[in-house]
Amino acid sequence: MARPAWLVRFGQRLKAARGRAGLTQEALGAPELGKSFVSLLESGHSYPSVETIVALSRRARVSVASLLFESADLRLETAFNLIQLAWDMDPVSQGAEAARLSLAAEALLPDMPAELRVRATLIRARGAMTANRMDEAAKLAQDAVGRARRSELGSALGMALCLKGIVEERRGDFQRAVVTLAQAIEVMRRAKSVRTEEGIWALLSLGAARLRMNEVRRAQRAYRRAQYFADRLDIPRLLGRALTGLGLIEWAGGRLDQAVSLLSRAYEVFEQAEDLAEMGRVLTNLGHIRREQGLYAEALAVLEKAVRIRERQADVRGCSATRDEIAAVLLAMGRFDEAAAAARQAIKDAKTARDQARGAVAKVTLARVLRAKNQRARASRLLRDAMTAFSRLGMSKEAESASREMRSLGADLKIPTPAVDG
Repeated sequence: MARPAWLVRFGQRLKAARGRAGLTQEALGAPELGKSFVSLLESGHSYPSVETIVALSRRARVSVASLLFESADLRLETAFNLIQLAWDMDPVSQGAEAARLSLAAEALLPDMPAELRVRATLIRARGAMTANRMDEAAKLAQDAVGRARRSELGSALGMALCLKGIVEERRGDFQRAVVTLAQAIEVMRRAKSVRTEEGIWALLSLGAARLRMNEVRRAQRAYRRAQYFADRLDIPRLLGRALTGLGLIEWAGGRLDQAVSLLSRAYEVFEQAEDLAEMGRVLTNLGHIRREQGLYAEALAVLEKAVRIRERQADVRGCSATRDEIAAVLLAMGRFDEAAAAARQAIKDAKTARDQARGAVAKVTLARVLRAKNQRARASRLLRDAMTAFSRLGMSKEAESASREMRSLGADLKIPTPAVDG
């Protein structure tokens, strides 16, 4: 009877591995397996059990896969495992390591299949985004989109568009983000992959972008769909984000009790999941609500806790949002010098994070502080800069608020939306 080809190749790989390890057949088999049995294995005349393969791989100091797969298959298997391992890593705390694994996989398998290549590129894009290297993240995401389109990879294209849209939303380019994310969700729907973690991320970012553009009902629909899918798939960190978005919508509508309820639920979810970054975000928004309620001391305590959490996470964008809100609280308390210092640090943080929207928001806050200190010319310049940025980014509500502030520097107007940590 002819010997199976895989058995012959297994024997050849076993013999080669034994030779590289400098072992005789007797030494490789000892103590359970005899020299003759090892000889039968190497010649392809005997079948190994799983336990035997594992034992031989350990003694020869090679992987089980290297005994079972051809070199090309082994490279593909190893590259796939590296990409999958990197993809499953937390991009916030392990983004740099995930990027290294991705690059190692690409070096191991230069002729990587297109879908695997797209995922490898997206891993590096995620790492760049969480490290606030937004230009790099945008370029990598666009590269992934182009490759997925050329190869007609529906599911991969949806993921690539999703990340591209998230980067645009994080950079404050909300109009472009809405278009990209809506396209991503449609592609995922056709590929039947919208009910996935990536699909939920797309819905969350779409909700955030629409909310910043004052498209409240559409934002609410996106957040509710994200909440439903996250709850069904049991993904707490995404459920918490959906609850946060819905809380922000209630807040924007002046329904503070409902907002506090939703944000408190979100905080509980994040606390159980030990998601410090999102805990800081929720605390920032709760601090803002306390300010609106006139509970300044409580607001300041909550916000100081939030900024400590965000500093530990090296979340520069988040620190900008929290410090901006601290400045608003200090302004309300009449502590003008401290308020100005907090607002200037918020602007500096936003610049470091390359977040134009966040920087414009902080400039509005600093302008209000300077107006209170009767430094109207400086306040006017800051408001003009903020208006220009808001208009360019499609943030019409914020642009109009800054415009009203410009028209009445002597009036005590509120700027309701910009300080929201969305």
